[in-house]
Amino acid sequence: MIIDRAELAALLDETLDLVDAPPGCGAVLEGSIAEGFGNSASDVDFLLLADDDHDHPTMPTIVFVRGRRVEVRTRSLRQVRAQADAVCAHVAAGFGELPAALLDRCQRLRGAVVLREEDVVRRARKWPLSLTEVVSGWYAHHSRQAMRHAVASHVLEEEHEALAWAGIAARHAAKSWVAARGETYLEPKWLDRQFDRLVAGGDAEAARLRDRLAEVRRGPGSGERAIASHAALVADFGVGGCPAAADQVLLGLRAGVTTWPIGDRVHVVRDRADVFVLGPSAARAWRSIAPGRPVAEVLKGAEEPAVAASALAEFHRIGLVELRWRDGGPIASAQPWAPAEPITPPPSTRIPVLGLAGGAADGHVSLVPLPARRFAAAGMAQVWSNIMVENAREDLSGALDGGQREVARTSGLRLLHHACRALLSACGMSPLPPDAAIVARLAALTAVPADLAALAAAVERDLRGDEPELWPRRLDELVDGVRDLVRAEVFPASFDSAAAWEATLRIGHDWIRLGAYLDADFPIEEARDLLTSGGAQPHRRGGG
Repeated sequence: MIIDRAELAALLDETLDLVDAPPGCGAVLEGSIAEGFGNSASDVDFLLLADDDHDHPTMPTIVFVRGRRVEVRTRSLRQVRAQADAVCAHVAAGFGELPAALLDRCQRLRGAVVLREEDVVRRARKWPLSLTEVVSGWYAHHSRQAMRHAVASHVLEEEHEALAWAGIAARHAAKSWVAARGETYLEPKWLDRQFDRLVAGGDAEAARLRDRLAEVRRGPGSGERAIASHAALVADFGVGGCPAAADQVLLGLRAGVTTWPIGDRVHVVRDRADVFVLGPSAARAWRSIAPGRPVAEVLKGAEEPAVAASALAEFHRIGLVELRWRDGGPIASAQPWAPAEPITPPPSTRIPVLGLAGGAADGHVSLVPLPARRFAAAGMAQVWSNIMVENAREDLSGALDGGQREVARTSGLRLLHHACRALLSACGMSPLPPDAAIVARLAALTAVPADLAALAAAVERDLRGDEPELWPRRLDELVDGVRDLVRAEVFPASFDSAAAWEATLRIGHDWIRLGAYLDADFPIEEARDLLTSGGAQPHRRGGG
C-alpha cells in the first residue's frame, strides 16, 4: 500500500474525532489504496461497520486530515447482509440484472484492509458466493453484449460506434480474465496495474494477453478487420457467444412501440408518452421492418441501403426497435456504469408543432415537443376547429345573404375564434383558452407569428364595426394565413357536399384513432363514433 499501517491508524483516529461513529464499530480501509493501487491524489476511503440494524445513509462524510481527503461511510451489518443477498438474487436472475454500484460495494468490503474490531468485520464479510466467479462472470456478460453491439453497429454502417463498442468489449473481457485470477477490483482504470501484478507473479499468459490487448488497440482503425480482431481477442480472454458474424444480428420491435399513419406521414408512439415523426426515407425503412429478419438482409433489400442503415441505427438508439442476437436474446446495454435507457433526442423546434398530417420531420426522426396525449388532443382539436371554421363560414354567408347583420356578426366571431383555435392547436396548445381570451392570447405567445396575431386582432375590431361587407374578405385572409402556416391549405369545404364531408371525416379519422389509443381529450364526444364506423358516417347505406 502507498500508506503504511501506522499512518492509516493515525488517519483513522483523527478522522473519528471529526465524525459520529457508532460505538464498537468495525473499521476498514477500502478502495484503490486498500487494493494496492492509488496515488497521491487518491481518496482515503474508510468504511465503519455498525453492529446494529439501523439504515445509515449511503452518502459519505468528507473530511480533510493531514492534507488528505478522507471519505467516511457507515453501514450496519443488516445493510451489508441485505446488499449481499441482493447480489445473490441478481446473479441468480442473470448478470445483466446486477447493478454495478451494488456489486462494487460488496467487492470493496471484501477487498478491504481491517483496521478495527476484526470480529465485526468478519461477520460483515460472510457471503455464499465466490467473488472471483461473480466479478469475472459479470464482466464477461458485459463484454459479450458490447461485442454484439460492435457487430450490430458495423452492420448498420456506424463504424465509429462499432470500434468504440469493440474497444469496450476487449477491456471488459480483460477485466473478466484478471478477475478469474483474483484481481476482482471493479474500477476499470486499474486494469493495466492488475496485469502488472499478475505478470510480476510469473503469469506468462497474462503477459501475452496484455501485449495482445495493446496490439489490437493499435490495429486497423475501423471496418471489418478491426471488428474481427477485437472479436478474436475477446474470445482469447475466454468470452464466447459474440463472433464477428453479421447474420447473427436480427431486428425486432420493442414492446410499447406503436405505429400511427396520419395522412401521408408516419408517426411512432413510444410507451404512450413520446411521439416521433418519421421523414420519408425513415418511413420506408420503418415499413421494411419484419421482426426476426437479419439486419443485413433488410438492408440488402432496401432501395437505398446506406439511408436505411442510418434510419435503423437511429430507431435503435431511441428505443423504437430492438436488436437481437440469434439465439441470444436482446443486445442489451453494455455500459454497466451508465443508464441503460434508450436516448431521447432534443424535441423539434419547428413551429407550428403539428399540422393536419401530424408533426414535421427534420431528418430521419423528430421528437414532437408535446406529450403523446397532448399531441393527439391538439391534433383532434385542430381538425375540429377547421371543421367549425367551414361551418361558421357557411352561417356567415347565409346571414349576409339574408340581411341578418347580427347573426352574421356572431357567425364571424365564431369563425374568428375557431381560426385562432386551429392556430393555437397547431402550435401545441392544449387545452385551449376560452373564446373571450383567445385573440388576446395570440399576441402574448412567441410561437404565433406576429403578423397573424395582428391580423386576428384587426379582424376582431372589424367585427365590432358596421361594415359587414368587409367581414368575409378579412376573415378569409385570416383563415388562409392560418391554413398556410399549418399546412392545411387543402382542407375541404366540409358542408358544401356529401363528398366534401366524407373527405373531412377521413382527415379526422387518423387523429381520432390515435386519440382513443392514448385516451386523449376529444373535442366533442360524437367524434368517438368514427372509431366504430372506420371513419365513415353512421347509418349511411353502402351505395347511397
